[in-house]
Amino acid sequence: MVFPPGHHAEITERRAFSRTEKWTLGSVIVVLAAFAVILAIALSGPTQSTARGCVDVSILGATGGAAIHQCGANARALCQTAGRRVGYTGETRQEIQAACRKDGFAVG
Repeated sequence: MVFPPGHHAEITERRAFSRTEKWTLGSVIVVLAAFAVILAIALSGPTQSTARGCVDVSILGATGGAAIHQCGANARALCQTAGRRVGYTGETRQEIQAACRKDGFAVG
C-alpha cells in the first residue's frame, strides 16, 4: 500500500484541541473535582459514637434509611417498644432488639 507524501508527519504530530474539546475536557475536570470535594466532606463528617447507655441503630428501607440514636430514658422506652407486637416490625425490630441487648437494655 502506498501512502501519500507527508502521511507519517500527519499521524505523528500532536493535534491541537478545538475550542469545543477544550470546553468539554474542562467541564469534565470541574465536575470530577466537585465530586471529589463532596465525597471528601461526606466521608469526613461527624459520626456519633455509641456511649454506654445509648442505643444506635441504622435502619434500611425500600425508600431510604434512618438512624436511630437514643440515650437514657429514651433508649429504655425504645427497647420496650421494640419488644412489643405494635411499633417496629420485621428486621427493624430485630436490629433494635439486638442493639438494646448489646447495650444492656431489657427488651419488651
